[in-house]
Amino acid sequence: MGRDDVRQYVERSDCVILLGAFMTDINLGIYTARLDPARSIYATSEKLSIRYHTYEDVRFKDFMRGLLKLRLRRRALGRIPHPTPVNSFALRNGKARVTVKRLFERLNAFLSDNTVVVADVGDALFGAADLFIRHRTEFLGPAYYASMGFAVPASVGAQLANPKLRPLVLVGDGAFQMTGMELATVARYRLNPVVVVLNNSGYGTERQMQDGPYNDLWPWNYSRMPDILGAGRGLVVETEEELDRALIEAEHWKESFYLLDVRLGRLDRSPALERLAARLAKRL
Repeated sequence: MGRDDVRQYVERSDCVILLGAFMTDINLGIYTARLDPARSIYATSEKLSIRYHTYEDVRFKDFMRGLLKLRLRRRALGRIPHPTPVNSFALRNGKARVTVKRLFERLNAFLSDNTVVVADVGDALFGAADLFIRHRTEFLGPAYYASMGFAVPASVGAQLANPKLRPLVLVGDGAFQMTGMELATVARYRLNPVVVVLNNSGYGTERQMQDGPYNDLWPWNYSRMPDILGAGRGLVVETEEELDRALIEAEHWKESFYLLDVRLGRLDRSPALERLAARLAKRL
């Protein structure tokens, strides 16, 4: 689901070094990546593979120490793909209904060096793949286990671990209904994440594969969470103008959490999910 130029750059390399990465269906785009084992060095806590040879008794830290001691000769790098930073967002039609694509374009302009992005499973995670994470801006996502309901609780740990960073929580309405009440913990410890609920009235990623009433959710008034908890602020966002205004206000509101209930089309999806669907269709 990533960018073609990045994928081609990695796949054409004469030596891909994979350190501590687990090759799962999620982080390989449901195995659409083409990584040639003959040009790969793959090291984890479980084993070490160099080309087609596997070495079972090499500890990961010993391999890393040996790698660092090598006098490797530097060589000129080819043209590395690099996205263009997005520092602004232009309203095309303020009254237009906000889409997933435009939501993430606006979030790109919202990010700063003091932001930690915490993305939940689903299109919140897929769409976040196109965010421009700059400098030391952090990114957390449960791509390995794809554990839905990760983001709101994870933002608590992220901000307590580093109070200098403000979490931007990206969570679907399905995931929020599982663990969103952890905003009570957020309020208790006086944390101040910006929580963006991608509200498409159900399990949107599943709808792309097979739709039915089992994908529907009972509608919550997400923006009323501050009334329940006695802390934070909440807004309903339906248009681009409302999104822009809400994020400007959220940037300045730092007393507690700020929740945006972003109302999206039931079948709307991010460009990353579009790419994934198109590439999977070619394989089937």
